[in-house]
Amino acid sequence: MTGLAVAFDEGRPVRRRSIYPGYQTGRETDPAFAENEPHILAAIEAFTDLAAGLPVEILRGVNTEADDLIAARTLQEAGPVRIASTDRDFLQLVDERVSIYSPVKKAVVDAATFIDHAAPRDAEGRPAVFPRERYLDFRAASGDSSDDLPGIPGMGALTAARLLAAAPLDAYLEAPGRAAEALGRRNAKLEAALESGEARAIVERNRALMDLRAAARLFPDLSGYRRVGEWRPAALERWMEEQRAFGIDRAATLAAFERLAEATGTAAGR
Repeated sequence: MTGLAVAFDEGRPVRRRSIYPGYQTGRETDPAFAENEPHILAAIEAFTDLAAGLPVEILRGVNTEADDLIAARTLQEAGPVRIASTDRDFLQLVDERVSIYSPVKKAVVDAATFIDHAAPRDAEGRPAVFPRERYLDFRAASGDSSDDLPGIPGMGALTAARLLAAAPLDAYLEAPGRAAEALGRRNAKLEAALESGEARAIVERNRALMDLRAAARLFPDLSGYRRVGEWRPAALERWMEEQRAFGIDRAATLAAFERLAEATGTAAGR
């Protein structure tokens, strides 16, 4: 490891809501979200304060989503990058240089294992394989319920994957009749959306919302969003004492941060 960056959301996703007002609004009507948000924000502030004494880079900006900052930081880095996240939008960045670690599944998604983790499966468990480069359009076509983004009517994940296995998404927007040929059956809702232009409008909107490479270009300079801590071992040891962090292997933790500080040149006084 030659560097560690941690990114947090702050405020609301203003830019994306200017494109689609319904973006991520479902969670804000959930009473549990309103109840938990102050505690989450307090925890973020506490960690940010702690990180001032760690060899860690914090990325955060007002009304800015962490996804965009992570994408920008990833694409600006010359060497290999591993993103730790459960957010499947990051799969669009996977290539020979960028991999994703899923903390829940405890699995690494890279160019070699992409299909195992990204392709939807049919009732028999067979993956619907499509080119990795079409993953953004796979998401744009099928939608994302976690962000309150509907996809094309009649287009679930399996249908989207089967279509993208046969041709790029734009091919169906230009020639709607190709969908039935690729699927081997008719899909009335999908065909109506393609014929009417509704599908094109949805895809263009979702691409604008979901494309992390395009979003990263909005942050050519991260200096205003970036804070780098200086390694102070005593501060971390004191925090572990205060938090009664007895389940942490303290020696291993301190050694790991020491190696990181050496690699990044962020030890205090250097």
